[in-house]
Amino acid sequence: MKTIFNRLSTFWQMSIITFVIMIGIFIVTYLAHFFLVKVWIFDQEKDNVRAIYDQIAIFFDIDNIDYVSYLRTFDLMDLDLVIYNENKEIIFITDNVPELIYKTDAPFEVFIESRSIDSDGKIILHGPIYLRGYKNYIYMEKEIEIYEDFVDNVVPIMLTCVLIIVLLSLIAGIYISRKFLNRIKILKSTMENVKNGGVSDRVNITNPRDEFDEIGIVFNSMMDEVEKSFNLQKQFVQDASHELRTPLTILKGHLRMLNRWGKNDKDTLDKSLKIASDEIERLIKLVNDLLYLTKMENEVKENLISKSIDINGVIEELIYGFDVLKHEVRFEFERDGEVYFKISKEHLKQLIIIFIDNAIKYCDKELKIIKIKTYEDEFQVYISIKDNGIGIKKEEIGKVTDKFYRVDKSRKYNNSFGIGLSIASQLVKLYRGKLEIKSEFGVSTEVVVSFQK
Repeated sequence: MKTIFNRLSTFWQMSIITFVIMIGIFIVTYLAHFFLVKVWIFDQEKDNVRAIYDQIAIFFDIDNIDYVSYLRTFDLMDLDLVIYNENKEIIFITDNVPELIYKTDAPFEVFIESRSIDSDGKIILHGPIYLRGYKNYIYMEKEIEIYEDFVDNVVPIMLTCVLIIVLLSLIAGIYISRKFLNRIKILKSTMENVKNGGVSDRVNITNPRDEFDEIGIVFNSMMDEVEKSFNLQKQFVQDASHELRTPLTILKGHLRMLNRWGKNDKDTLDKSLKIASDEIERLIKLVNDLLYLTKMENEVKENLISKSIDINGVIEELIYGFDVLKHEVRFEFERDGEVYFKISKEHLKQLIIIFIDNAIKYCDKELKIIKIKTYEDEFQVYISIKDNGIGIKKEEIGKVTDKFYRVDKSRKYNNSFGIGLSIASQLVKLYRGKLEIKSEFGVSTEVVVSFQK
């Protein structure tokens, strides 16, 4: 049965589940009401029978009373009773009391109970009673006519209601299922449009507080990210193709020239070989940068670095290396005590080299001054690198970490491919840090990297 149910569509599964739940609620409610009414009726009749017993007991204590005539009045009340003495001799009996009932052991005190026989109900009282000072016993039975009438009249009505509820539950189940699935179909239709026509389609949002619209909002947000990534990837391919085309075109031109006549001219040969060598170096750097960037984008974000390294020591090593090669650069390194952080030494070196390299390339001064500062507070570690270069326009600061973006589009400062800061940004994100760039155009640029301890 379960297998058959699982094979049904979601629409019919929801319809059946809703139908069963509503029928179940109705049946449980009906049975609870039926039981409570029954208990209430029986309790009321028990009180009535006990009150009659108390009246008879008081009446029997009066001397010279015609109790037979008095007891006969109970026939009109559908009350059957028998009074017998300790020797099981009958003192009074109505017509409908079974003989076996009062031949049972006599009770020591009043005993009262309710019984249900098919659709009938009875209240039975059995207890002692005194007549002219002698102990006797009374047995009473009273049919509960209200209960019988309740069963006879209410049950057919309830059965009719069950049939109506069954029909309404089925209709409600189908309606609820259809309403639910219609919202899902809207999302499905949008997904199909995205699949067939591109990533620009979005789910129409009518009520942001609606649960289905909340799913639509999440889907739209996800598609915004997908479209952004798609456009960035497209732009990346275009930019990469452009960057590759330039050195390849130069190489092709010089090789053709050498093939035609340049190989016989030593000066032309030497010059073309040097240019070709420089362009090959540029191609190697571009490929390496692209490979490193791809590695950063695909690397697991949860790094497993467990040992803290001396940030100041790594920076001092790098400054020494640049001092040997770049005599036109002056470094000013300010330390605020020892600074340690859990990061790969190679990653930290790559990060600092990118910032120093950019500071050197994008500087038009004869003396290039690079100020480096490390400090920390209770929660974070900071690394600041400030230059005296050409600066960045305010509207371009947010774009400099994009792939292939260069602040200066001219050939003067474009001996790089605009990938360095993208790699730096990925490295900072890898360690859940923050990269902030402050710049005054024509004056200086400061890069501040912060990591949480």
